[in-house]
Amino acid sequence: MSSSLPDAGAWPPVRLLPALGWANVAFHGAGLAVVWFGMRPGSVVSPLSDRIAFLAGRPMGWTLGWGVWMLCALLLVAYMATLRLLVPGQSLAAQLALVFTAAGMAIDLLADAVQIQVLPLAAQSGQPLFLAFERLALTAGATVANGLYTTGVLLMTLALGPRIGRLARLAGAVTVASGALMALSGLLPSPDLLAASTGPAIGFYCLWTVLVARDLRS
Repeated sequence: MSSSLPDAGAWPPVRLLPALGWANVAFHGAGLAVVWFGMRPGSVVSPLSDRIAFLAGRPMGWTLGWGVWMLCALLLVAYMATLRLLVPGQSLAAQLALVFTAAGMAIDLLADAVQIQVLPLAAQSGQPLFLAFERLALTAGATVANGLYTTGVLLMTLALGPRIGRLARLAGAVTVASGALMALSGLLPSPDLLAASTGPAIGFYCLWTVLVARDLRS
């Protein structure tokens, strides 16, 4: 493994990777905490009348929460871009992984902007308009963006191959499986499936980032 990568002491991306991994852990963990304590009343797991009433007041927790998830999207792409530098040769899988995650980030940021700016306004305009924008944001974020992220993690895990250990590959596989369920939950849509799959997808993605960074440093 060490012979296939540049020397860790002289190659900045190798040194940067653990910091990016733990930053992903910290911000994704903060995102989950904000979802539970500050955003849950406005999410699709709450009754329609409750979330309309909650969002009509333009709560600060809702705005700050989606701001945290925007930072998570940026950190995910930063981590994948750094990994791309560490894959030897012109790996098509690694290149596509970065393309997919960057595309996912663009869609995700737009969906988050809709959540922050448009849904509170739609909540003041009646149920049909609110439901239309809510479905748009949910499908764009949970299905399209998350589907692209999931594909990116799958491709990068395959590109790294034997350079990472069994635990990292297992964490990547569970991330992909849980992410696929998240993507399906936005397509159906199914709030219960979304709630059940979000924790494992985020948790195992964070574990994957830390394990991959550890394996590439060794």
